[in-house]
Amino acid sequence: MTTLIVLITFTGFYLFYNTSKKADLNRSGILEIWVQDHHQVSKYIGCLLFIVAVVLSILYFGVGSGIFSFFVILMTVGSLIVLLSPLQYVNYKTVSLVFLFSILLEII
Repeated sequence: MTTLIVLITFTGFYLFYNTSKKADLNRSGILEIWVQDHHQVSKYIGCLLFIVAVVLSILYFGVGSGIFSFFVILMTVGSLIVLLSPLQYVNYKTVSLVFLFSILLEII
């Protein structure tokens, strides 16, 4: 469940990051091209993903610790995206590999 919350938060922040005017964005993937061409829809989807992540976090951890853990996850994911996205380390292959490994660790 924690991996799902992190993945949803990661996707929401990545959508918001790719709608930024100030960031150095690359147009290498299909998702990046679509998000950069559809700013308004991407912001709505990102906001919806944040709301879903907060609700899931509250349901899983409780009210106080759920909100706190969501903000900790958001800061961590945001830092990783801002640092690694300009280096083009954030693509669907690496994200899939990391989250599959994380799901395996969570199950075991």
